[in-house]
Amino acid sequence: MSSKEEKPKKQKIVFKPAITKEQLRLAVEKLVHGDGMTYTESIIEICEQMEIDPEDMAKIVKGPLKSKLEVEAMDRNIIKRTTSTLF
Repeated sequence: MSSKEEKPKKQKIVFKPAITKEQLRLAVEKLVHGDGMTYTESIIEICEQMEIDPEDMAKIVKGPLKSKLEVEAMDRNIIKRTTSTLF
């Protein structure tokens, strides 16, 4: 017997995301414009339908969708405005 034991090679596990950023954006826009939901409501609805934790979904909310969420949150006084308004 050799003094060195061979270790089994670790296999890399790759997880495919349940939804891509583009699929999320399209689904949210469809709910917002088709069903009259807010951006926040539509994201939560998609999370419930796909059984995804909202914290995990937050990782793929980027770009224009994130900006629209921020504007919606500012309009509802959920977060402070980052810029002053003219009126």
